[in-house]
Amino acid sequence: MTPTVGDDMSNQLPTVRSTVAWTKLPDGAVLFSPETEVYYAMNAVASVIWELLRQNDDSVDALCAAVHARFPDATPEQIRSDVMELLADLERSGLVESLAGSATA
Repeated sequence: MTPTVGDDMSNQLPTVRSTVAWTKLPDGAVLFSPETEVYYAMNAVASVIWELLRQNDDSVDALCAAVHARFPDATPEQIRSDVMELLADLERSGLVESLAGSATA
């Protein structure tokens, strides 16, 4: 089985697809993939995660730590759960590419 974003074996972040267009809004963001014609609306927290993901090629742990720094009232466990859920959804939507799937882009 190939590791994906949601696997505990992988702490590497997926890659944002370079073709994805995005617009920041006052209460979130909207993403669009011209390849798949997918529109994806994000709330403010997901928008922060998207921005960090675009800027950061570190690890899931580093991304979660950066999110926690922005939202210190949330527990680290809840942040990690939410980040992993969002990353998996972005991957399913074709907006990011896992390292395992990079050969199939």
